[in-house]
Amino acid sequence: MATEPKQLRLAFGADVCTQMSITWQTQQPVDNPVVEFGETPALGRRAPAERVSYPYETGVIYRALMSDLKPGQRYYYRVGSAQGGYSRAYAFRTPQQGLHDFTFTAFADHGTTRFSIQNSRNVAALNPTFHFIAGDLSYANGRQPIWDTYLEQLEVLAARVPVMVSFGNHENERIGEQRIGYIAAETRFAMPNKGQYYDFTLSNARFVAFNSNERDSETQYQWLERALQNARRDRTVRWLIVFAHHPLYGSTHRRGNNEGMIRRFQPLFDRYRVDLVIHGHDHVYERMYPMRNNTAVVKQGNRYKQGAGVVYVTCGGGGVSLYDLAPEPTPWTAKRERIYCYLKVRVPVRGALRVEAYRVDNTPIEAFEIG
Repeated sequence: MATEPKQLRLAFGADVCTQMSITWQTQQPVDNPVVEFGETPALGRRAPAERVSYPYETGVIYRALMSDLKPGQRYYYRVGSAQGGYSRAYAFRTPQQGLHDFTFTAFADHGTTRFSIQNSRNVAALNPTFHFIAGDLSYANGRQPIWDTYLEQLEVLAARVPVMVSFGNHENERIGEQRIGYIAAETRFAMPNKGQYYDFTLSNARFVAFNSNERDSETQYQWLERALQNARRDRTVRWLIVFAHHPLYGSTHRRGNNEGMIRRFQPLFDRYRVDLVIHGHDHVYERMYPMRNNTAVVKQGNRYKQGAGVVYVTCGGGGVSLYDLAPEPTPWTAKRERIYCYLKVRVPVRGALRVEAYRVDNTPIEAFEIG
């Protein structure tokens, strides 16, 4: 049916505990599109949707904001219209307010392969508070219908769990000779600041995301420094976690370390004692020992003192493809594997932050702790 809602995807609103955005697409426009939601399957509340668009869209994109939600509450919802029909009902849970332990998941370089689909299912089964994709989402590369394939596949996760993203090089699209930039990803995902750079807070953790394609942007750099500085001045923030597509350090074949990223961002991450940086771009799993001044402060074990160094993790095995590793790792590589993968991160009020890395078949790669 041309008015059937598809590609449902949740994202945090400005207040992560009381607002949730929902985006979907139909083939044809409908009158009075809405999201109906409530604390029981009877729903009972509704919010109007607005149409969001861009010149190369492949359908009609709608977005609605569910507001005045109760923190830590399960909500049921469906989207659509009386005229055009409704989606199936889904459910999500809002984050708790105040201090609480929670779990999030992450990967990058996702795509539309069978491994991409399995990884979405893997993290959905964990029911995290949110999922983060650190760039290179659909690999549409200008072919806009691929966004539809991707977002239909992502629905198994994104209709149940808010999905937040940062942009990778493949979001900076061109159609033929015309560079269209990030407009498809900016429109299709309901991110703060159109997804270019933003932060949000959950419990005692501050999450900071930026667009590493635009590493030379002075506006972004100044914002990033202020965001990191503000996080470290805020006594309610214990954990500082950064997402950016391009890794600083790595040992994939023909890539290695990214000297431009190192020069630009390593001093910032050191200065503000970032705890964890999650990357993609290199289609492997690779994790560094805690780093300070471009060298490892420790080269053994899997439990690290918080503040001693920045731990960099590349989880670029989201599903699209895999890269070969160079014969030798970096001097600071703690673990690396050519594998499709995802991360499960437990963020505590007390005790250590725990990062578990898994293969796409759900067998563990490794686990480490900071704290």
